[in-house]
Amino acid sequence: MNRSLRTRITTAVVLGMIGTALAAGAAAADGQPKAVIQGRTAITAHVSGEKSGYKCQIAAADVSGPWGTVASDGTVDLTLGPHRSSKTLRVICEDPKRGDASLHTVRADRVTYDGALSPLRQILNNKLFGRG
Repeated sequence: MNRSLRTRITTAVVLGMIGTALAAGAAAADGQPKAVIQGRTAITAHVSGEKSGYKCQIAAADVSGPWGTVASDGTVDLTLGPHRSSKTLRVICEDPKRGDASLHTVRADRVTYDGALSPLRQILNNKLFGRG
């Protein structure tokens, strides 16, 4: 392998890594509220990045949980209780001052296992990486 080819390959790899880092940083810093829905028997959700004072709940077509108020740090923990069809669940939030006009669905990730997180998963779910 000559020096020119090696330089081009190294440059392409470095630029690819920089581009990936920039894309991941932009995705983590988009400012959109996020929710993590988890559990099999008792469904819970952790919402982060929502506006303080908003009200959120776990909802589906046939059931809805209690409303929870978003704290000043932008987070709220919600509980639904037993529910069979976790595929249709979503987290909805609204501004209580504006009512139904401000109702919106929060982007949610579903975690389908119960129990402790693996050490790698704990690191990836850290706030440093834009989750949690």
